[in-house]
Amino acid sequence: MLILRGYEAGDVEAMYALDVRCFAPEFKFSRSAMKRFAEAKKARVVVAEDDGAVVGFCIVHVERDGLAYVVTLDVAPEVRRRGVARQLMSKVEEIVVAEGCSLMGLHVFVGNAEAVRLYEALGYELLRSDAGFYGAGLDALVYAKRLR
Repeated sequence: MLILRGYEAGDVEAMYALDVRCFAPEFKFSRSAMKRFAEAKKARVVVAEDDGAVVGFCIVHVERDGLAYVVTLDVAPEVRRRGVARQLMSKVEEIVVAEGCSLMGLHVFVGNAEAVRLYEALGYELLRSDAGFYGAGLDALVYAKRLR
């Protein structure tokens, strides 16, 4: 049974291990970066757990002027296409709206068609591309969504 919960300090290892499984080397975070992003004062983190194992998480940073930014969304390959990402995004949107955010932004690699489909299905609109965001030749698409 899937449970969504907040971040706990001991989660960083499981989150880092999941990030390594989810992303190619050029896109994954170092262990120290994962900890820094998850434990930042502006971070809002939702963790998805199934039978005690971390199977997904989303880190969002609450920025100034009512803006929230998705730092990363990770879902274990074995539980993809079961609604975990949708549940994580819905929960983080709910959290940041309660804190006064009215806009959520994110970057996604141009070659990540599965993530692009997800974000578009969730109502995110393409704003522009960002050349070299992930490094030389690794462009990103910039999406945003007005939150209720």
